[in-house]
Amino acid sequence: MIVGKTLLFLCLMGTLLAMAPRIGVAGDQPQPSTAEKVLRDTKEAVESTKQYTLQHKETFQKTVQAELAEMQVKIGELQKKTSAASVEARTELHKALQDLERKKEEARKQLDEISHSTSSAWSRLKDNMNAAVDDLRKSYQETVSKLP
Repeated sequence: MIVGKTLLFLCLMGTLLAMAPRIGVAGDQPQPSTAEKVLRDTKEAVESTKQYTLQHKETFQKTVQAELAEMQVKIGELQKKTSAASVEARTELHKALQDLERKKEEARKQLDEISHSTSSAWSRLKDNMNAAVDDLRKSYQETVSKLP
């Protein structure tokens, strides 16, 4: 009989403890349902991801802008050096400098696209931008190697 009462007592206590989180004490905030919590957590994760992506995008843009400005200075220096080259070399260097300017402008246009892109589209544009800047660097190195 004592074992039966003890077992009944333990069952009742287990049931009460299991229901305790659902029973609110006066003044307590109601606990959000699991679906509400998942929705809230998902929204927070999405917002955090957007903020991170925006920061990463801004940092990338500043880096590329600085690199393009540096490339503009280097192109200007090359233009000065072409005047010391022979007429034949000058013609070839002039064509190479025009190609550099064209590639630099293409990179600048892609950078403008990135600045106006959504956070979801910018990663695709970032790859294109990196390729354009790499191509510009390579062309610059080739042009420098042609200098006398």
